[in-house]
Amino acid sequence: MPLIRPAAGTPDTISETLDSRRDKLASGGVDERRHAARALARDPAAAPLLAACLESEPDPRVRDALFASLSDIGGPQAAELVAAFIRSDDAGLRGGAIEALKHLETDAVAVLDALMSDPDTDVRILAVEVTRAWPRELANPRLRRVLELESHVNVCAAAVDVATEVGIEDLLPALDGLRERFADEPFLVFAIDIACTRIRGDEAQAT
Repeated sequence: MPLIRPAAGTPDTISETLDSRRDKLASGGVDERRHAARALARDPAAAPLLAACLESEPDPRVRDALFASLSDIGGPQAAELVAAFIRSDDAGLRGGAIEALKHLETDAVAVLDALMSDPDTDVRILAVEVTRAWPRELANPRLRRVLELESHVNVCAAAVDVATEVGIEDLLPALDGLRERFADEPFLVFAIDIACTRIRGDEAQAT
């Protein structure tokens, strides 16, 4: 059966549809809000509205839909809107923001670089976690910068943990340097040794 494309609506019809979705997002039931949130993924101009709704949305299913639509819209603006929730006191919002930033990848590079320099240690740790899901060519330069420059042991430990999973040979000098800087932290030295062994093993298998 041939694919039958729906007839394109007039601008007024499209506008009415988007307005209707915005109304449902603000005052509809859970299913209406969830469906409206996903439908607005086709409206890049709706990104600020989706982010604003996250601040007051209590239902986790609707929150997931809001984050998913922001991820689908993409772009630096969506990444900035999502990144703001990394600082939330709500664990669900923090988790949703992390997953969205993982999905946004290159669109989130600038905002993630800023988060990795944030004064808040917990924010830096969460930013490191995002790189776990990124392509290695995006993740490893950022992990290397953390390994070389970060002074907080917990942030370094988070970077070593991610490096164990996604690290490549280019990280080995930075890991060696980190071992020297934190020689008095046995747990971190142990984690570094595991990461180096894993990376060398992966490189050996690749060749």
